[in-house]
Parts: sequence; C-alpha cells; structure tokens
Amino acid sequence: MDLGLTGKRFLVGGGSKGLGNGIAQVLVAEGARVVLLSRNEDELRAAAEALGEAAAYVAADMADPAMPEKVNAAIDRHLGGLDGAVMNAGGPPAGQVLDLTDEQWAGAFELLIGGPIRLLRTLVPRMYDGGAVLWVTSSSVRQPVPNLDTSNVLRPGVAAMVKVLARELGPAIRVNSMAPGRFDTDRVRSLDAARAEQTGTSTEEQRAEWGNTIPLGRYGEPVEFGRVGAFLLSPAASYVSGISVQVDGALVTAIP
Repeated sequence: MDLGLTGKRFLVGGGSKGLGNGIAQVLVAEGARVVLLSRNEDELRAAAEALGEAAAYVAADMADPAMPEKVNAAIDRHLGGLDGAVMNAGGPPAGQVLDLTDEQWAGAFELLIGGPIRLLRTLVPRMYDGGAVLWVTSSSVRQPVPNLDTSNVLRPGVAAMVKVLARELGPAIRVNSMAPGRFDTDRVRSLDAARAEQTGTSTEEQRAEWGNTIPLGRYGEPVEFGRVGAFLLSPAASYVSGISVQVDGALVTAIP
C-alpha cells in the first residue's frame, strides 16, 4: 500500500536511535524527509548520515526552554515547512514514587509534558491542513511497569492530552499516540541491566524473563514500531485520530 508520504516533511523527536529512529527509517524509505531531534549531536550526525540526503538533524534538549526556537530554525533550514511531528524523547528516571526526588519528578514532567507542549505551540501553526502529530508513550499508559513510576504516573496523562489535542486541533491536524512494549533499544537494555544488578541475575536472564511474558515471545525491533508510526503519520490514516495504539506483542493484558 502506498502511504502517500513522498515529499512529506517531518520532525522526529528521539530520532538518533531507538524507536524514534525506527520511525525515521520507515518515513525516509517511504519518500519523506526528516529532521531528527535529540540531545547528542554525535549520535544525531551518525543517524542522519545513515539515513542519507533525506535526513538532517538538530541537537536540543526537550526540557530546555530554548529548544522550540532551535527546532523552528532547523525546520526552516532543512525542510521549509512541516507536515507532521513525532513527540518523543529519552525515558524519565527509573525509581519508585517516594524514592524519587522533587528534582527528578520535575525533570520527568519537563521531558514528557512541559517540553513537548512548548514545542507544539511552535509547530502547530506551521502544519498544513492534513498534518499529523504522533506521541510515543509507553505500555505504562495501560499497565504500570515495575520501578518506572515517573512513567507510570505521567505517561497516562500524555495519553489523555492526546485525546484532548485531537479534539482541539481537528479537523486540520490529527493527533495519535503509540504505546510500545519491550523493544530492543538502548533504553530497554539499560533497564534490563539495572534490574539484573538489583536482583543479582544477568541481563540475559532478565531479557528471557520478560520474553516469557510477551505472547509473541520476543522483544520487538525498532523498525517494527516504525512501520506502525509511519502509517499513523501518513495520509493513509486520514480518519484515525485520538487513539493510543499498543505495539507490544500482546504484552499488556489490561481490558479495555
């Protein structure tokens, strides 16, 4: 199926690696152009080079109040306009509710909610009729993840905000979110390693233990996530808005 992405222009948050990069790979393969956003300039440069001439990048921190201005300038410089955006950044700190400091809670809010809101204030006026915003959340929007309480508390709020924005920005702009489960990314590998250290097991044992909870029997690959993301950003999904799509190999058991 032709997704209708040829010539479309997208900002991809967290695009240097992991799930954001998985989305960027599929967008470029489908004929779109992208600007990758992340904090690490070296990783961004390598990711953009791997994607080829259709990719550029801007290094900025989602929680930095100056970030929207930097991103806006990069869109002008590399794309000249915008058809959609992926709202995605690195994961918030691990830990339990009462063990996390005030600073960690505030930082998690800025990363997941505050920074993206500031960015959207800048981006939404630039999007044409038919634009799309896609938020990357977590399986924690449906089912808490042990020892990730900043995510367990704040990501469901993001899912609610997606519902609100779909109403407020429609019909010109569609807004959706994706809730990933366990994917083979640096973030998940680091969580597995931390859990292994806490429990006195190996990372391989942690991965196997998680794999046993996933009906499809394995961690996902970022490009598998990217295929779903590219569809939701594309004109092929023209009547899909306000939803949270689980891409988790049936990991989450919550109903509905």
